[in-house]
Amino acid sequence: MAAKKKTKGKRYSDAEKKKIIAFVEKVNAEKGRGGVTAAAKKYKVSPLSISNWIKGTGVAAVPRKRVGKRASKGGGAWAKMVALKADIDIMETKLVAKKIEFSKLAKQL
Repeated sequence: MAAKKKTKGKRYSDAEKKKIIAFVEKVNAEKGRGGVTAAAKKYKVSPLSISNWIKGTGVAAVPRKRVGKRASKGGGAWAKMVALKADIDIMETKLVAKKIEFSKLAKQL
């Protein structure tokens, strides 16, 4: 019986991680949740890995859609706030990525 050869898992570049995280945030902004699952299926990446990447950026997850009194107050104001929060989170993720890139370039000097 032949022994299985141990293989290392795929390594993802910072650019790939940013792309996947942006996809997660886009899905969460549109649907309120499910971004990690959708990204895991689309990009064939472990949901745990994606969650760890998101936690590593220091950006909070998009809040889930609320059901009940708060959701009905102010007409579409709540939905607009959720969409704006998602946009802010995406921008903050991009900002963190740019800061990381800046730090790496600064170290090369």
